Amino acid sequence: MKKFNQSLLATAMFLAAGGVNAAAFQLAEVSTSGLGRAYAGEAAIADNASVVATNPALMTLFKRPEISFGGVYVDAKVDLSGQFTSDNPRINAALASRNANQDNVVPSAFVPNAYFIYPINEKFSVGGGMNVPFGLKTEFDSDYSAGVLGGKTDLTAINLNLSGAYRISEGLSFGLGINALYTKAKLERTNGVLADLTNLQAGRKVSDRSDVVTRLQDNEWGFGWNAGLVYEFNERNRLGVAYHSPITVNYKDNTAFNRILGRTDTAELDLDLPGYWEISGYHKVTDKFAFHYSYKYTDWKRFKELKANYNSDGAEALRKPEYFRGNSRIALGVSYDATDKLTLRTGIAYDETAANQHHSASIPDTDRTWYSLGATYKVTPDLSIDVAYAHLKGKKITFKESQENIPFAVNYTSKSSANLYGLNVNYAF
Repeated sequence: MKKFNQSLLATAMFLAAGGVNAAAFQLAEVSTSGLGRAYAGEAAIADNASVVATNPALMTLFKRPEISFGGVYVDAKVDLSGQFTSDNPRINAALASRNANQDNVVPSAFVPNAYFIYPINEKFSVGGGMNVPFGLKTEFDSDYSAGVLGGKTDLTAINLNLSGAYRISEGLSFGLGINALYTKAKLERTNGVLADLTNLQAGRKVSDRSDVVTRLQDNEWGFGWNAGLVYEFNERNRLGVAYHSPITVNYKDNTAFNRILGRTDTAELDLDLPGYWEISGYHKVTDKFAFHYSYKYTDWKRFKELKANYNSDGAEALRKPEYFRGNSRIALGVSYDATDKLTLRTGIAYDETAANQHHSASIPDTDRTWYSLGATYKVTPDLSIDVAYAHLKGKKITFKESQENIPFAVNYTSKSSANLYGLNVNYAF
């Protein structure tokens, strides 16, 4: 049974990976209805059971049990162009005819979700769900010239949540949840032009550009909690606030490989995932029209570096500083009940980078703007379908990346965009 559960989680996680759709490798795609309004008002809107993933206090607004399941397909496009540079004239000459270009760094992926809510009575509700709060997959060619900087980076995380909500008074509700985060991580780097430089120094062929120089991988669990409040001024106006705790995942790879050290041994790495909070508003100004807004802050300052050490003597198997900063996301959206069966949505959002001035090829983060459209159609009074589309435009950036003990740096230019397509099915019992 344990192997079956791990296989099921690994299958879902294999489908979930992102790149340009949220700051660093945080994913926003918790629902299709939210996608249609650029996730504006997430902590205050109770469209469907996906509130479990954002603000569990909203579960008290549901009168009947409800389920929601579906996902968002992310079609990302990230292109990098790079030029080598070095303080060593001989290395500069050797690399003068080479470049570090790579198109389609981030592959397309599907981000799944599933939720349920069960009201116990007028004051107390419980719920649970599955979503993907973090994910990143960047793939460079096996013989990529700057393989020591690019290579393969794969982090997927599936969150299993169980929550409860209690109506404290007529207008105020509180929710609390626990989160079990199952993560799968793999980091691999290759020789690239280091092979050429080594061959140049040795005067003969001694290594290949696609040879792996560093590899770390493991699957582990991490645990955290989340909480939320919602205050209803009346049926048309609500304010909500939600918080998700930071989570640290401890990886232990018994076959961590470092070619420079000539070692394959047990190494450990702590991945510090950030906590985040959000405040949102929902206001229905007419019988058909509502507007909603959100401000979200993610404490990426916790993510300072990727550092793995061998257990036996503490030697570094891997070290890469990241220098992340806390980042903000603001969103504004509107909803319109066109008919009794059809609700239309649109939204715009601005999501700032967490990378500050220290960008990297393996985590192609940049400021991005969301433009979203969506709709919900009630097939029956109990069954509804959400569809949505969003276009994300990333800011063009230039940056220089280098690492210790590598005799060159790369001047990069990055261009990114993405198209997101969402579909969810909701059913109330």
